[in-house]
Amino acid sequence: QEMARMALALLTCVLCLPSMAQCFIPNAPSKGVLMRTASSCLASMVDRRRGKIRPYPGRSTLHFCMQSNPNENDSGSSASAAAPNGIPPWLVPFLVPAAGGALFGYDIGASSAVVRILGEKQTLFGTLDPVQLGLVASGSLFGAVAASGALIFIGDRYFGRKQELIASGFLYTLGTALQAASSSFGMLIGSRILYGLGIGTAMHAAPLYIAETAPSELRGKLVSLKEAAIVLGIVAGYATGAAFGDDGAWRNVLAAALPIEAAMILGTTFIPESARWLALRGRTQEAEEAVQALSKVSSDEAKIQVTSMASMVDPNEKQQSFQESFSRLVSDSTNRKALTIGVGLVLFQQLSGQPSVLYYANRIFERAGLGFEAAVGVGLFKAIMTLLSVNLVEDPKWGRRPLLLLGTSGMAVSLLVLAALFSGGADSINQSAVIASIVAYVGCYQIGFGPITWLILSEVFPLKIRAAAVSVGTLANFGSNVLVTLAFESERQSLGETLLFLQFAAIAVAAVAFEFKMVPETRW
Repeated sequence: QEMARMALALLTCVLCLPSMAQCFIPNAPSKGVLMRTASSCLASMVDRRRGKIRPYPGRSTLHFCMQSNPNENDSGSSASAAAPNGIPPWLVPFLVPAAGGALFGYDIGASSAVVRILGEKQTLFGTLDPVQLGLVASGSLFGAVAASGALIFIGDRYFGRKQELIASGFLYTLGTALQAASSSFGMLIGSRILYGLGIGTAMHAAPLYIAETAPSELRGKLVSLKEAAIVLGIVAGYATGAAFGDDGAWRNVLAAALPIEAAMILGTTFIPESARWLALRGRTQEAEEAVQALSKVSSDEAKIQVTSMASMVDPNEKQQSFQESFSRLVSDSTNRKALTIGVGLVLFQQLSGQPSVLYYANRIFERAGLGFEAAVGVGLFKAIMTLLSVNLVEDPKWGRRPLLLLGTSGMAVSLLVLAALFSGGADSINQSAVIASIVAYVGCYQIGFGPITWLILSEVFPLKIRAAAVSVGTLANFGSNVLVTLAFESERQSLGETLLFLQFAAIAVAAVAFEFKMVPETRW
C-alpha cells in the first residue's frame, strides 16, 4: 500500500517534464491529440527576437550588451530534427539537467512536510526545538552554498557540464539514502548538507548545459521549462508529504526521490559533453563528436560549428580566472551599477519571504487549521503560473520592468493581508482568506520575481563578465535563502505570524522602490 501511494505521489514529477516539453516544443514526440493541440496553442509563447538590449528610456545610463550570437550553440539542426528512433536529439540533454532542477524543487516540498512531521510527532530524535527544525529545513541550503562557492573557482575551468551533472546525481542519491537511514539528528543534518552539495552542483551546471546544447530556436523555451521543472519538483514534494504525512513516515517522504535520482544518473550516460565547453578549451575533436551527437550533422558541418564556437572568445581570455573576471566586474562604474541591480534583485527575491512560504507552507496551513492538501494545491497553482509567466515575460506589451513592479507590489499587498488575517488569533482565522492570500502571493511572485530576476541578471551584464556576475548572484541567492529559512521558525514563534508577515511586507515595499528607481527595461 505504501509503495502504491509513493508511486501516485511521484506521478507528477515523473510524467510532467516530457508532457510539458510536448506542450511547448513543436515536433516533440507525440503522446496523443491533446498534446499536439496544446503544442500548437503554446508554440507562439516564446518570442525569438535577438539583438542588443537598450536601457529603459530616461531611467538609467547603463549600457547593456546582451550579445546574441546565433553560432554560440547553433547545432545546425532544427527543432524537428530527430534520431532514427523518432526522439529529437535535444530531448534527453534537456531532461537530465531538468531532473536536477526537479530534485531541487522536490527537496523544498519534501522538507516542508518533514519539518511538520518532526515538529508534531515523537521520533527517535526526541522533541525538536525551533532551531533544530530550522536546521532540518535549511540544511540542504548550506550544502548548496558550499558547492556554489567552490564551483565558482573550479567548476568552469576544470570540470565540464556533464561531469558536474554526473556528480550532482550521485550526491543527490547518496544524500537521500543517508537521510532516509539517519539514526541520529547529527546524521540527518549531515546528509541534508550532502544533498545540498548536489543541489548547488546541479544548479551550476543545468542552466549552462541546456543553453549550450539546445538548438538556437528552442533555447529560450527549454531554459524556461527548466525553471518549471523546479516547480513540478516542489509539487511532487508536497504531494508525497500529503501521502505519508498522516502516518508520520518522514523517511518515506525523503526516500521517494530515489527513482528520479536513478533516472538522472542513467540519463547522463546518454548525453554528450557541452560542445561549446570543449571547443573553448581546445578539445576540438571531442567538440565535433558532441555536435554530431546532438544535431546529427555531417562531420564537415560539425567542424564549421566548432570553429565558430572557438572564435567567439579571444584566446587570451579563454582561461580567465574568476578573480580576474570579478576584478573587471567591480572596477568599472557601469558594471558596479549592474551588479547592484542584479544582486539587489536576488536579495529582495529571497528576503521578501518567498523561501519561507515554500519551506514552511505546511506549517502555515496548520496554523490556519488546514492540511497538506492545501500546500499541494498551492504548488499546482505555482506550476500553472510558471508556465503562464513564459508568455507574460516575452509579451511585447509588458516587458520585464512592468511585470516586476506589478508582481512585487502584489506580493506586498498579499503579505499585508496575511498579517491582518493572523492578527485576530487562531480561533478567528478565515481559512478561505488565508488560502486566497497565499495563492495571490505565489501568483504575484511567479509574475515578477520568479521568472524575471534571473532574466535581468543574465541580460544586464556584458558577455565577458556575465559568468562571474551570475556566480555572485547565485551565492547571494542561496546565502539569503539560508538566512530566511533558518530564521523563519524562530521568528514565527517569538514574533507571531502578524509581525513576521509585516516584516516581509516592509521588505517587499522596499523592493518596489528599488525596482522603480534602479531597474531598467532589458527586453529591447
